[in-house]
Amino acid sequence: MTPNIIVVNLDADVERMAHMRGQLDKTGLAYERFSAICGANVPARLQSYFAKDSLLSPGEIGCYASHLAVFQRVVASRLASPLLVLEDDVALPHDLPEQLNALLHALPERWDIVRLSSPTKRLTLPLASLRGGYELVRYSNVPASTGAYLISISGARKFLELRPRSLPIDQDLRRVWAWDLDTYGVAPPLIRPDVLGSSSIDEISPIGRACIRRGGDMRTQRLREGIARFQRGVHDFGLPRWLAVEALGVAARLTPRRTRAAFFEWAKARVA
Repeated sequence: MTPNIIVVNLDADVERMAHMRGQLDKTGLAYERFSAICGANVPARLQSYFAKDSLLSPGEIGCYASHLAVFQRVVASRLASPLLVLEDDVALPHDLPEQLNALLHALPERWDIVRLSSPTKRLTLPLASLRGGYELVRYSNVPASTGAYLISISGARKFLELRPRSLPIDQDLRRVWAWDLDTYGVAPPLIRPDVLGSSSIDEISPIGRACIRRGGDMRTQRLREGIARFQRGVHDFGLPRWLAVEALGVAARLTPRRTRAAFFEWAKARVA
């Protein structure tokens, strides 16, 4: 049992697609290339997601629009669900088919998104053991990275809700409470992101005052959404466990870096 696979790739990034093709061909899995959208040329059907005064760079808008376009194809049944979405700068494990098969069998009947390339420095709740020491987990704080993830039709439909987008997609997907996304992950990450260095998006990222202002906006938004985040944590973990997770999270930030990994291993057993 394996999902359908799509690789998001700009037409100009021929070498990056060759990198992905070489890996995927070795797995024997079928895949499709999706021609990524340029931020300066967003299709009309997606333009209403982005305000004209957005602080997102053209590269970030193009990246966001590309993932939204993929989701639209899932909802329209032009791409089957579940779908493995890959960006073109990730490193795949040699046993990807077997890992995906094990993961899909471990997932509950209802889920929206599974993050596969997102390392986290926060506590996770282990739910099931997978192959090779990997675990299916719930995140206490969803990490960034859209390098690789599984999306279901329900997750695609939820995230396509027509609302203006002011953050990069990797930040918006962390706000699971805002979209009611039933989110899972694999720890440690099954797929390594950003293995090719600087991306096309990085080269045209926002700089200067716009970037500083957006950082402030993100902090303000997180404070404003604190209650919603807490409620989501209670929903996913249960009240006693979530209170323990929050307390242990504070303790982890006070723990010296050299012993933090050991602390997380100890703490994980407390919330399991």
